[in-house]
Amino acid sequence: MSGVILSYQQIDQVKFLCRIDLKQLFPATKKRERERFEKKWEAFLESDSCNKDIFKREGDYLIYHSEQLIPMKLDNRPPLLLVLGNPASHSVKEGMFFSFEGNKKEHRFWKHILQPAGVLDLPFDSNQSVTKLNKQRMEALFNLKYDSFFRIGLCVFITMPSAPGRKWGGIAGVQKLLGIRALRRLEQAETERVLECAKKFLAPNGIAVAFQKNAWNALRSSKDLEYKLTLAKDGKLKGRLKEMTNVPLLGVPPTRLSGPCSKMLRQLLEVL
Repeated sequence: MSGVILSYQQIDQVKFLCRIDLKQLFPATKKRERERFEKKWEAFLESDSCNKDIFKREGDYLIYHSEQLIPMKLDNRPPLLLVLGNPASHSVKEGMFFSFEGNKKEHRFWKHILQPAGVLDLPFDSNQSVTKLNKQRMEALFNLKYDSFFRIGLCVFITMPSAPGRKWGGIAGVQKLLGIRALRRLEQAETERVLECAKKFLAPNGIAVAFQKNAWNALRSSKDLEYKLTLAKDGKLKGRLKEMTNVPLLGVPPTRLSGPCSKMLRQLLEVL
């Protein structure tokens, strides 16, 4: 597929297989960018013990697993697409969004963000294994077996996984690996992917929520405000999805700020 930076396909209910053409991401005129990437690659790969299970290199291709959960079933609830930053490597390996955090505790996303925001309440039994709990959540979301006003879909803005924190954590870690210019080129391809997903899932009466700065800035319409954390905390990031101006796009604080994130998510959805 000449000229394509990113190609991808859904493998199962959550797992997403992605392929980055490094020759397209780092064209011949960007030789130094490619050299810097190659120097950093091993350190990035070793930054999380799960990376070697989800990344591989084949010539000029970087191939990795990512995550996306878009239910195929339909019901009469309005669709709500939650767009996160990028996946944590351990969650990709476990096969489910926000599989756990810390010492395999229930992730704040489920317990302290979606639940108190009134968006979604999934059962949690701490006596069950992480693997079993993740499978239950996946099946519930995919088969619409939950109490919510919305039909919920989950996707990431940047497909490349990284460690959950520290030097190589989050999208900042991906930027550190690729460099800001290459990340911007990748973001163009990722934006097209998310919009393709949104056009299928959100029509005709859906809502999209961006939980991260890069996602908001890339997906907002041109007239909408640029991302600032203060605006997100004050509930001022209300716009329209690029190329789908009939679809509201809401920007909320990042998931690491679980209290403000949950509060704004609740407030913004209540007034729509």
